[in-house]
Amino acid sequence: MHLLYVGLTHRETPLPILEKAHFSDQEGLKALKLLKREKSILENIILSTCNRTELYLVVDQLHTGRYYSKHFLADWFQIPVKELEEYLVFREGDEALRHLLRVSIGLESKIVGESQVLGQLKQAFLTAQDAGTTGIVLNQAFKQALTFAKCMHDTYRINDRPISIGLTAIQELDRLGLDYSTKKVAVIGLGEIGQLVTKYALQRPFKSVMLLNRTVSKAQPFLTEDRVSAHGWDELEAVLADADVVFSAVKTEEYIIFPSMLKADAVVFDLCLPRSCHPGSSLKLYNIENLTNQLEQYKAERQEIAGRIALEIDEELVKFADWRQQLGIIPLIQEIRDKALEAQASAMESLNRKFPDLTEREQKQISKHMKSIINQVLKEPILQLKELSVGEHSDYDIALIAKIFGLHRERGKDEGH
Repeated sequence: MHLLYVGLTHRETPLPILEKAHFSDQEGLKALKLLKREKSILENIILSTCNRTELYLVVDQLHTGRYYSKHFLADWFQIPVKELEEYLVFREGDEALRHLLRVSIGLESKIVGESQVLGQLKQAFLTAQDAGTTGIVLNQAFKQALTFAKCMHDTYRINDRPISIGLTAIQELDRLGLDYSTKKVAVIGLGEIGQLVTKYALQRPFKSVMLLNRTVSKAQPFLTEDRVSAHGWDELEAVLADADVVFSAVKTEEYIIFPSMLKADAVVFDLCLPRSCHPGSSLKLYNIENLTNQLEQYKAERQEIAGRIALEIDEELVKFADWRQQLGIIPLIQEIRDKALEAQASAMESLNRKFPDLTEREQKQISKHMKSIINQVLKEPILQLKELSVGEHSDYDIALIAKIFGLHRERGKDEGH
């Protein structure tokens, strides 16, 4: 069995192709089942987002797996194979798993370290499990990737470093330790930055949120709470006079906000160029230059963290390799358990014949204790067997254990000679 990755991503694929080569949520289940029927495909998971369409596969032969997965995508999306081949990326074995781990933590995303893809990856995994297209290998690979990503997010907190001016401004405000429940916030301008700031502001318990824009209707999507109000440009002075915190996200050719228009202790964030707020000496003002410097620092920190996470991926590859080696010992462990349970069942039958007056409750108690003894006796040998399965001479050790216990694996070999 071989691990194979086949993908189209934002890094190599033009947007028109990427838009066309996208599985909708409604198509996902059907596509998974159809792909499973393709020759050579043993297991499959499909991840399809706005930035990538990826197949994670277990195949019996790499060359046939590549061929049939490529043609599956071409047929499904009605794109000529030659055109698709130009952008398709294939990765095998460790490199396929490395890519999965990088995707899970956001190292392959446009925004390095973003966590949205982790939720998308988890959903893709669950959908494939529901469709019955995963097996022992992809189940292990995806569980390991999801656990790894969560651990890396918890350890490095990469998303604590904002990647937008709006979020950087909000986090700077958070550092001031204000009691938001007593404060009124005003957002001036509802362009892209203003809308983003509004979303973040609504996540905090401000007493009121005042939205001011030349086109008042742009505030409509945010008017879902009583504390949110919409205002036209003619209300600028009244809104500023009432606000404790001001976010100015409007582009103007001259200053429109002056210290005299604000409360004495107001906090102001000027998020655009040219600047819209006059820098008075007594004003607590954060401008685009301050925030951009902070943002560049956050970006550098994200890249540095990404490098540290990338180094940890190698350890995950070793863990997966160890797990795959242990697959050879799992059937033997199961056979040892089965033999022990057969012996227990036989002993229980003998006991019942010798003591026919045992009650049902007594039989259950005896059976329970016998199984407990079996588990205790087998626990340490099984742990040692797992260790042997990843050693330098694992094949020899597994064969020896099979012979000692008289297991089918060894008998099968003997019968073949």
